[in-house]
Amino acid sequence: MEEQRRHVRVTIPVLIEFPNPATLKTERSFTQDISELGVSFPTPVRLHVGHVLAFTLQLPFQNGTFHTTGRVIWVREIGRLGATQYEVGAGFRWTEPADRQRLNRFLKNFLSSKVR
Repeated sequence: MEEQRRHVRVTIPVLIEFPNPATLKTERSFTQDISELGVSFPTPVRLHVGHVLAFTLQLPFQNGTFHTTGRVIWVREIGRLGATQYEVGAGFRWTEPADRQRLNRFLKNFLSSKVR
């Protein structure tokens, strides 16, 4: 069955930072995709469904920094050789209106540049 989405996901690497819940050390990764409502990204950090994290995303093309909180919705183990890696899907929970506008503007501009 094909999944229906109301919001388009953009496949673009965006730098994402979040605190490791176990150490509080800032972890970094790049998104696999991003939408108005959430993000997916790989990480060596074992996160659990329900974790609520503060995310900072560095939007490319001079769109600035985007701050939000998000809740982990799903986690998949993706690495079996060497260190374990996880793929994480998180939904945005709370975002300042100016940051949400910045994200929406970035997504709209990115999509319109792909249509040309």
